Amino acid sequence: MKKISLHIFAVVIISAFAFQSATAQFQIKIPKFNKPKVEQPKPSETPTAPGNAKSNDNRPAQSQSEPLDDPKPGEVPQLLLETLEIKAKNESQYWKTPNQNNNPSWFPQVSFELFYNFAGKTTRFTAEWFNADGSLWFSEGLEKYDSTILRSPYESVQFNKNAVQATGTYGLKITDTKTGKVHFQGKFKIVKQSLNPNETPKHIYFVDNDWHLPVAYVGFLRNWTDYNLRPRPRVFFWFKGVLDGSQFEAELHYNNQKINTTDKGGNINKHAQRGEECFLAREVCAFSLYGFEWDNFLLDNSPNVRSNNPNAYFTKDKPGEYTVKIFYKGDQVREAKFTIDQKGLVARNAFSEQIFLNDYRVAVPVKVIGNMEKWNATTWKTDAFYGNPLAGFNIP
Repeated sequence: MKKISLHIFAVVIISAFAFQSATAQFQIKIPKFNKPKVEQPKPSETPTAPGNAKSNDNRPAQSQSEPLDDPKPGEVPQLLLETLEIKAKNESQYWKTPNQNNNPSWFPQVSFELFYNFAGKTTRFTAEWFNADGSLWFSEGLEKYDSTILRSPYESVQFNKNAVQATGTYGLKITDTKTGKVHFQGKFKIVKQSLNPNETPKHIYFVDNDWHLPVAYVGFLRNWTDYNLRPRPRVFFWFKGVLDGSQFEAELHYNNQKINTTDKGGNINKHAQRGEECFLAREVCAFSLYGFEWDNFLLDNSPNVRSNNPNAYFTKDKPGEYTVKIFYKGDQVREAKFTIDQKGLVARNAFSEQIFLNDYRVAVPVKVIGNMEKWNATTWKTDAFYGNPLAGFNIP
């Protein structure tokens, strides 16, 4: 029987993402930012367990019945780009007109996860926010939240002097002030959505985040069960709006033949959600990241895994290209492909050197099918990863 559960990534889920706007936008000059050079970890910084040999792609070499190593963070902080989230924090008033009610304004906030050995160390990161014309808006020190997450101060004082009412494209730069290294530089687009003018608020601001939909991830989760007990490749897709997880089905195809489906056993888990504060317009602001896996699609990497799962389909036995087809209420809504290498692992691809992903994951393009979601199908070309699209990343 298919199991539906809720798991949350160790990230602060940031809301207010989407694209649709029902009102005219302010005419603001779009700022220009130099796209930062993506720095990949040096071999000595690549997470790996001591004493393990490495393959040519810097991952520990694997063989049958050899445990899959839990990637270890290094001594140099690495910003996990796929966890970086920008939101527009809405307020019902505007600081320039404190006596006027129902006059909404917004200011930006950010959070992201670092892949870094924090033990006994202090990090000091700064976020610099830029106006739509490219001028410096304000800067703020980021605070540590949880074990690996940095974010804007939760109780920010910026509203009292920096909140605005203009829409447009704004900029962000994140710097490690201890080393001077720029970990991120990009842009984000603010949209205004009208609501009932007789209620509070009469409109809301949010970040256009439609670029999420054509980006998927394939890999594992960072826990002992996934790595060593029953390690199953997992595929992660973003969806827009409010959906019922029990209505999903994920089919797995190999050589143009269906070899598995979650309807015959597997997990469909919601791993992240964005747009929690956008509860009045969730069809345009809410996003959810669902992970799909199949009970009998396994990596043979631990003792007795074959004898304990005699009916399983092992990745090492069938290397090559796989296709995932996602259905919602019986209609296909997503399709993506990934490759299993000769070791039975998810193969690195053309984008692996452009974006660092832990947990043996890769980014893959997604074909968005049907009209279940209203979204801008071109925004990913320029806005993916907040103005840092992956070279050669073309959706089917």
